[in-house]
Amino acid sequence: MSYLIRLVDNTEFPEEQCRLIEQRYDRALVHQLGSPEQVAQARRAWVQAKTREDEATETDLSLEEKQAIVRWERAEAAARLLAFEGYTGALEDIYIDVRVSPAG
Repeated sequence: MSYLIRLVDNTEFPEEQCRLIEQRYDRALVHQLGSPEQVAQARRAWVQAKTREDEATETDLSLEEKQAIVRWERAEAAARLLAFEGYTGALEDIYIDVRVSPAG
């Protein structure tokens, strides 16, 4: 696997529940994007596109960059919903970090 998923700064869930949430999130991302390699590739493409988006106007982004942003954000939103299925608290305060190892 070329990425790491971690539930960040969370005191609400016990350690075992955090691991289960992270595992469900990972499985959901793989289901949405195809494979662990494609998850890492989609995350890298999203980071690059968002960096360019922050530095330029939206009209300066290529179609591929716009698609990378939409693809990751849709997959991430679906993964969050599946990872926290049954949870009744506020999700906007919970952050899941996805760290991708450098390409190479």
